[in-house]
Amino acid sequence: MRRVNKLRAEGVIVADISLVDPKALGKSLTVVLTVELDRERLDLVDEFKRAMRAAKEVSQCYMVTGDADFVLIVAVEDVDAFDVFVKTKLYTNPNVRKFKSMITLDRVKFEPRIKV
Repeated sequence: MRRVNKLRAEGVIVADISLVDPKALGKSLTVVLTVELDRERLDLVDEFKRAMRAAKEVSQCYMVTGDADFVLIVAVEDVDAFDVFVKTKLYTNPNVRKFKSMITLDRVKFEPRIKV
């Protein structure tokens, strides 16, 4: 416990969380999306970040290098719910140039931790 408290004090441990099974909460569809923005002005990038932080469907959002600007992990009930997410969060954003979605078939590995 002393080591854990020290890691918290040093800012190494930033949060203590509980992991829940998305399916147990009715979120049986996980989609990985790549998003390309139209313009990369700082204010527009910040606006997109704020929108993704506020979107309850988005469990993870990463700004990345390469062909896409962002990678999103979206957890929803079904394809209809994903369609609503796309229409309300992506199509309505004038700075989203394009996006590609990949529906996951199986979660092979999920370890939201860093092994030391």
